[in-house]
Amino acid sequence: MPQPKVEKQEPKLSLDTPKPSEKELKALTGISRAMAWSVHRWPTERRICEYNTKIHLPRTYLSTKGEDVRPIRKGTDINQLVHRHYMDTFDGEKNEDWVNYVHADDVVMRKHEYLGPDPRVAGYYFDGYGELHVRWWDGFLKDQWMGKDKWSLNVTLNTAGKWVVKED
Repeated sequence: MPQPKVEKQEPKLSLDTPKPSEKELKALTGISRAMAWSVHRWPTERRICEYNTKIHLPRTYLSTKGEDVRPIRKGTDINQLVHRHYMDTFDGEKNEDWVNYVHADDVVMRKHEYLGPDPRVAGYYFDGYGELHVRWWDGFLKDQWMGKDKWSLNVTLNTAGKWVVKED
């Protein structure tokens, strides 16, 4: 009796991963931008850090002049830490070539004035080392950035079958 011919086939995953429509993604992005808080105003919500880590705080728009890395202890309100950091005064004499987006007269320069005309905190991102990075949205420039890169929302389906923003 002849043996049946067996052909080797590559395994295939038959699962189709759903993707949000352009309209759904635009709506979620709009909500995220609307919820972003201006860094020069006191944050209205608390965001408590659950473990000791570090946070990367850019010095300028798109981190062109580097970033400050600060430790965060468990129980610290991340929003307040970010607000206080960027409300500190800035010594412009050391960094005369930096662009101040708010005013050019150098009265009382604050750190947030070098992030853009209207920097807002849209959220946070945990990298592979468990360290935090701020997701920025600038209402005037209509730009969303994090460190030296642009960012986009990560979305997932919840148990009810609706698209929600996935925290990284």
